[in-house]
Amino acid sequence: MFTKLSEVNKAVIFAVLAVALALVMVPLVTDSFITKIAYMWTPGIAALVMLLVVTRDGFSREGWKSLGLHRLGLRVWWIAFLAGLLISVIATAIVWATPLASFVIPDNLRDEALEFVLIGLIFGTLVIAMGEELGWRGYLLPRLLTLGRTRALVLVGLIQAAWHMPAIFLTTWIYPPEANKLIILPLFVATMIGESFFLGPLRLYTGSVWPASLGHATFNGAVVLVAAFTATSSPIAVYYYLAGDAGILIVAGLAVVGIWLAYKFRGRTAGG
Repeated sequence: MFTKLSEVNKAVIFAVLAVALALVMVPLVTDSFITKIAYMWTPGIAALVMLLVVTRDGFSREGWKSLGLHRLGLRVWWIAFLAGLLISVIATAIVWATPLASFVIPDNLRDEALEFVLIGLIFGTLVIAMGEELGWRGYLLPRLLTLGRTRALVLVGLIQAAWHMPAIFLTTWIYPPEANKLIILPLFVATMIGESFFLGPLRLYTGSVWPASLGHATFNGAVVLVAAFTATSSPIAVYYYLAGDAGILIVAGLAVVGIWLAYKFRGRTAGG
């Protein structure tokens, strides 16, 4: 349809489309696992619409290769897994050392471990996180690189945060009503930017979206896993302000990982 768009214009149209799809989808989201997955796939669907309808880039091999699905990026999977896991584990361990929470052994330890591997890692990487990552790191990030690497990573984080806002404000799926939005919103935006500096370099260094999907899935799964080992009488403070998905300790952990990756991959590009 539009074959002469610049890379930045493609990124802008994609971002608008992804947020619009989220707004359309969010009234349909229930406690059903399927509807939540459908919402999480709206960035991936937006990327496919861009390739097949808006730009027609998907009618060439290079267009599909631009998503980063053709490479596995195996050499950084260990980083994606360990960083995604340790950010949550270390953040929660710090909270365990305070009066707010304590470490416990869950009665269903075997089930928790199995769920983390099967749902969190395998299904999460292949299906759940991939729905987002095809959009954010697969399609959007490479098209913003003309603005500069750092600016591109920041913008991807901001757009990803904006995409979450319909779910944050219109549902209780991500945050309960008791959570103070004046606290959680800045932390959430900071977390999305930090996640961009964690997952983005893995994508850019390998030319593959798979490490980003693995890191994303591991991080999401680890949040659920460590919660099973935590006893607390202050769940809002522990799971939403300090650790959990987007607590201040999570932001700090992502900042450390982002700085380390910037140093590790400095001057290197895909395949380098």
